[in-house]
Amino acid sequence: MTGFDYFKNFLLEEGFRFTEEENYISFKFEGTMYFAFKANSKFLQIVLICNTERFDKYKVLETCNELNRDKFVVKFTQNENTVWCSYEFIPSEHTIAEDYEIALGLLNKTSDELFTRLAQ
Repeated sequence: MTGFDYFKNFLLEEGFRFTEEENYISFKFEGTMYFAFKANSKFLQIVLICNTERFDKYKVLETCNELNRDKFVVKFTQNENTVWCSYEFIPSEHTIAEDYEIALGLLNKTSDELFTRLAQ
């Protein structure tokens, strides 16, 4: 099974509603929209996309670089008017629901930190 397959099984078992597209699924967790990308790989990538268009792009880039230097699990990638907060790992049949929930919680917490730093 791929990492994506394990994650999709988690969503189904936990009763999450999600939308499946060709290359990803989207779903909400605690009111926030997340994306998980399909890949023929053991790795799973979950992304939270933050709208940063109201901030100076150089401030956004600087903040992403600082957070990437400080964080070891969540990575930040600046795009046009967004920042992708990304969490990647290798799930297996031994990965429990709490492991996925921790990953989603980390994405939420670090995206909050992104906006706190941008507002300073």
